[in-house]
Amino acid sequence: MRIIVSTINGGLDDRVNQTFGRTPTFTIIDVENGERVNVQVVQNPGYSQPRGAGVTAAQFCIDQGAEVVIAGQFGPNSYGVLQTAGIRMVSAPPTMIVREAVEAFLRGELQSAVTSPGRHVGGHGRGMGRGRGGQ
Repeated sequence: MRIIVSTINGGLDDRVNQTFGRTPTFTIIDVENGERVNVQVVQNPGYSQPRGAGVTAAQFCIDQGAEVVIAGQFGPNSYGVLQTAGIRMVSAPPTMIVREAVEAFLRGELQSAVTSPGRHVGGHGRGMGRGRGGQ
């Protein structure tokens, strides 16, 4: 199983970063028979993008063969891309280090992902609209 964790500096002793799309690094952990067999730190290709960071990061995780992605929270775009790809998203608290998060996930102790609210585009309110005055 390949688990990708959102991190700042990377590695098993780094804290789980609370943002997914703009995290500086990902720590990739391969687990076989409940044991870590490989750990690597890679740069997030979406980190410095002016737009679309979450989608780029999500596609990167798909391309890396992730089965599980752990972060504090996921934006609506990255959440949708990962969900469509069938990748499980899990949230970890800001106090948790990568090693603890992976172990907690393997024990079934972490919850499904938390999504951050997307930008409000409009059209969902209960107002009367421009020029209608509500009279």
